[in-house]
Amino acid sequence: MKAFLTGATGYIGHQLALELAELDFTVHALVRDIESPKIPNHKNIIPFEGDICNSRTVFRAMENCDYVFHTAAFTNLNCNDISCFYETNVKGTQHVLNAALELKIKKVIYTSTLSVFGPSYKTVPITELQPRLTSYANDYELTKSMAEELVESYIKKGLPCMTLCISKVYGPGLNTFSNGVNRLIQLMLSQRVMIVPDKLEVSSNYVFIQDVLKAHILAMKSELINEKFIIGGENMDYANLFELIKDLTKSKVKIIKVNYKVLRFIFSFMNALQILFKVPVKIRPRVLDALFVHRVSSSQKAIENLKYKSTQLKMGLEHTIQHIKLQS
Repeated sequence: MKAFLTGATGYIGHQLALELAELDFTVHALVRDIESPKIPNHKNIIPFEGDICNSRTVFRAMENCDYVFHTAAFTNLNCNDISCFYETNVKGTQHVLNAALELKIKKVIYTSTLSVFGPSYKTVPITELQPRLTSYANDYELTKSMAEELVESYIKKGLPCMTLCISKVYGPGLNTFSNGVNRLIQLMLSQRVMIVPDKLEVSSNYVFIQDVLKAHILAMKSELINEKFIIGGENMDYANLFELIKDLTKSKVKIIKVNYKVLRFIFSFMNALQILFKVPVKIRPRVLDALFVHRVSSSQKAIENLKYKSTQLKMGLEHTIQHIKLQS
């Protein structure tokens, strides 16, 4: 069996390529830089130089494949240019779907995000039936929602598709800026003091990377088509998450809480400095806003229909901490 995969140099895509290769799939991995050290190394993984923004290279890499796993996305919330999000997340997805339809692919597994639903209402879990309750907070959420609409339009054209909306993923793998939990662990292992917003009652859903990979495989193997599933794990607020990681790492870090509005003003001021003086800023106010909203969710539909299982947060964090310590 052969699978076409996008995002092989990203966090989920890299691990998924290796998972498929271990299952004896031949993986056609579309990569922009054929010399990238982030390309997963396995005898069953064949890198194809190209870009999802280039329909010709997508088609060439997808030829003779049975399944498509589309994990690539532009996620950098620090970017002010919506075209960066639109070109990759919307147009790129259209190129993938076009090729899949023409090549009569058995099934497309589209990797989406829980954030397309927007925030949860307080601690009421998001389900697949929840309508979006707020306007789009950033260009990433907007363009991923647009991509999901594209997927639905191609389903109507006869292309079998499955959409997986992933919550906040963590675990062993590539070190990427978007992996907030892994970065939090790294900070607790290395810093003496951490300054955090005082909105620690905010709750989110956290899913272990291995569960995400298994969900993709289950979706591929399932006889179900044209479905959407939330793939998540355990819900927890920041206060308990920080304490759990601190306990598991045996960190002595001192956590200092700062008023959220004050901290946001500081980031806004720093953002203005960057615009005026080209000073690099790692976190913009919109990033802070995306992190500090309730995103509680339920994966009951996936549990019932895909036989999906999730790893206990404590156990997943223990594996992640061990991995990070070995990489240090």
